[in-house]
Amino acid sequence: MKKILLSCMFMFTLAGAAFAQGSGNPQSTPDKPQDAIKFKEMVYNFKEVEYSSDVSHSFMFTNNSNSPITIKEVTPSCGCTTTDYTKGPIMPGKTGSVSIKYDSSRVGYFAKTVSVKINDDSFTLTFLGTVKPAKTDDNTKSQGQ
Repeated sequence: MKKILLSCMFMFTLAGAAFAQGSGNPQSTPDKPQDAIKFKEMVYNFKEVEYSSDVSHSFMFTNNSNSPITIKEVTPSCGCTTTDYTKGPIMPGKTGSVSIKYDSSRVGYFAKTVSVKINDDSFTLTFLGTVKPAKTDDNTKSQGQ
């Protein structure tokens, strides 16, 4: 039941991100093209990760506008995620990043988001995966026999 609920929440998050990306005025100002800030990816799948392992990823983006941009705010959806990001202005044509680190000490499927505000634009980054159960001495012995 929990997996179904989490899957539904993940699908709504993806649908919201897709609609947010598609909405807006198709006409753009010369100083701010429609894709002024272009993330390399908006969703990252860790797939399967080991229990209590280092689970981190950097979401890279490019400033395609004609003026500097600044990350104003980065907010993870829960306390199980810490973030870091490029500080200061990112000049036109240059790249920046939003890095996340997930606490993988909870076994099972996870789907989390990080809200990013860059200048006046908002972005939702999503990461997901499954934390495998911790290996115990009994598991390793029986697998080796």
